[in-house]
Amino acid sequence: MRQSGRDWRKSLFIGVLAVATLLRLLVGAHCWAARWPDERQSGPFYCHADFPLDPYLGLIDELKQLQTDLIRTLAVEETREIIHIYMFGSKVTYQRYMQRYFPHVPQRRALFIKGRGPGMVFAYRHQDLAEDLRHECTHALLHAHLSMVPLWLDEGLAEYFEVKPENRAHDNPHLATLKWNLRLGTMASIADLEQLSEVRDMDRTDYRHAWAWVHFLLHGSPDGHQELIRFLADIRAQTPPGKLSQRLDANTAQIDRRMRNHFRTWRR
Repeated sequence: MRQSGRDWRKSLFIGVLAVATLLRLLVGAHCWAARWPDERQSGPFYCHADFPLDPYLGLIDELKQLQTDLIRTLAVEETREIIHIYMFGSKVTYQRYMQRYFPHVPQRRALFIKGRGPGMVFAYRHQDLAEDLRHECTHALLHAHLSMVPLWLDEGLAEYFEVKPENRAHDNPHLATLKWNLRLGTMASIADLEQLSEVRDMDRTDYRHAWAWVHFLLHGSPDGHQELIRFLADIRAQTPPGKLSQRLDANTAQIDRRMRNHFRTWRR
């Protein structure tokens, strides 16, 4: 079980559930799904909601585009499995549902669950619903065809793709605070982040630094970007990938200095 360290967003990622719990969830969720007032499919996502989805059709279409963006950016494969999204109109309804089917899981604002079956995302309607769905659906797409993703990279990619597409490169909320971290010399290395094994061990700074390294690899280092793609391809092929930090050190010169310079000079 991995729990987000960002209290203001409060999401939870659950990697493995006991078989009995998973079966209970699948049976319960799909029995409930037959009664959803509105259901829509967009790409690999099948959305179930207890409220009308017409006002959210733009967001649902955007989630389909999210898969295209991941394929284009990371050269990952298109998922062939359906990812179910369960959306609730109120926090109270959401909490009651989660308590019924997840009695031993702490309540959080959004969840991605992946057991042996299709991935599932759970969220309720509020002002940051779009951000929550983009974040959790990034996890869902990555884990649809990768057996594992290092924690820091999993969360860094989700942080990168959770904002609107037009804001990913230049307008992520992390950017302003990150520049202060760089000025104060408090930037974590990838090797530092690789030491994190549980989401509960991550705080806001860890999320920010994970996002920063992803941003640098995607926008500031063509050779680092290619190494990231090869790293994910090895995971997909079930080839032991080693540590990304070591691969980057071996194939990318002066990566820490280049990363710092990337953000010092990053402009529109």
